[in-house]
Amino acid sequence: MGQGEVIDKLRYEFRLNFPFYAAKCLKIRTKTQGLQPFLLNSVQLDLNERIEDALRMKGKVRFIILKARQMGISTFVNARFFHRSTFYPGTKSMVLTHLDSATRELFEMSRCYYDHCPDEFKPKASRDNANELAFTSISSAMKTATAGSKNVGHGSTIQCLHWSEVSRSRYQEEMTLGVMQTVPTGDGSMIILESTANGIGEYFYQTWQEAVRGENEFVPIFYPWTAMQEYRADTTGVEFSAEEREYQRLHGIDDEQLAWRQMKIKGFKGSPEERTAQFAEQYPIVAEEAFRSSDNAFIDVNAVRAARKATMGGVGALVCGVDPAAGGKDSTAIVLRQGRKVLKAWRFKRPDTMEIVGRCVDVLNEYKVDMMFVDAVGLGLGIYDRLVELGYKDRVMDVKASRKADNSEAYFNKRAEMWDRMSEWLDNGADIPDSDIFESDLLMLKAEYDSARRLKMQSKANLNSSPDLADALSFTFALNHIMPKAEQPKEYEGLRRVATGGGSALVGNV
Repeated sequence: MGQGEVIDKLRYEFRLNFPFYAAKCLKIRTKTQGLQPFLLNSVQLDLNERIEDALRMKGKVRFIILKARQMGISTFVNARFFHRSTFYPGTKSMVLTHLDSATRELFEMSRCYYDHCPDEFKPKASRDNANELAFTSISSAMKTATAGSKNVGHGSTIQCLHWSEVSRSRYQEEMTLGVMQTVPTGDGSMIILESTANGIGEYFYQTWQEAVRGENEFVPIFYPWTAMQEYRADTTGVEFSAEEREYQRLHGIDDEQLAWRQMKIKGFKGSPEERTAQFAEQYPIVAEEAFRSSDNAFIDVNAVRAARKATMGGVGALVCGVDPAAGGKDSTAIVLRQGRKVLKAWRFKRPDTMEIVGRCVDVLNEYKVDMMFVDAVGLGLGIYDRLVELGYKDRVMDVKASRKADNSEAYFNKRAEMWDRMSEWLDNGADIPDSDIFESDLLMLKAEYDSARRLKMQSKANLNSSPDLADALSFTFALNHIMPKAEQPKEYEGLRRVATGGGSALVGNV
């Protein structure tokens, strides 16, 4: 086989096999060993497989990536786009970063890829300036920019867009209306949003939550710090606290990983609690930990995490909460609970009242529900009334969060009381579905105290989405106790109706 044939064969293999191409053609500058071949780490290999699967199955890539620090994702995506721009004619790629210094660093990385790639496997650069490599012969280009200008990308068509550290970028929403719209929907196009967390409320958080809920085109990908095989330390002479052993038990990590965590936490500043919180934000092990570590959610994140992994049996009355949604971004949620265990949870888009009524009737009959609590505000009032008309009067109860609490001296309204009961239920050990959406809903709200020192939950008015599943679960705590139908005496119905208005609690199994 002649040299030309060998080069043609390699070019074909390099085009189809990015890890092989990276190892043979690309160089990266390491912190301690200088210039080295680009060998993909465990996270980079996983992301490469996900990209290949998306291109094969959908023809395009739309990823939003939440990650721990220093995983090399920006390095990988930059290299992947360099590969795409040099092997696939007509591909223009743009990499956005949050700081000018980061923009310069990533462009120097692109230039390093180009400079050290063998001439046989790269097109000639017709333009090489401070932030762009252009390959006119194949109508492709690689460009970097800082995500601080609202006009970045305007007037351009970009096939591949990588936005690094989205949560720390300026004008996030404005840029979404600008540069994000320059990427066509056709085959081969890629949009990869990637960031560590930076609290809640901003564009990246909102987009991540929508992706988790299936409400946008992005596939959510979370990389915990444990995904990096390199994140381990020698355990010789290391002693672990009870908190560390509980963390290990909860997440199934080994001693070397736990030793690495201990070492990293010691490197942060502040009190032990503050250092642990900083580690959780920058090196999360579950997605919600990244967003919630610096934000005081009312529900304890550790209690939720334990509940996701718990395996308990249901004992006592079957109670159900229904939080109807009239449309928009909110969803209708139905949660079925028996004692310490959530048996079932449904979340669906059903703006039609009769469809929701039909689903409620199915749940009432199939699971022999002892009491269904329906949010009787707006659309929910019609659902409650229809269930009563259908003969379920003794098995449904209307709930209004704005009502006076049973203990009006301690709670601003019924909503705060129900959420507090739910919080206590979780703190004492519970079993909920192992779902990111359920966890996200439970950790969405904060709380405060009014001038009368009564607990008051955060308003949902300024939230991008509603904690539908958490609200539905909270409704199952509208009454302190519900007695199973089989155990109810004849006079129970009258007592229940008195309790609805804030009367005495009922004694029963929960």
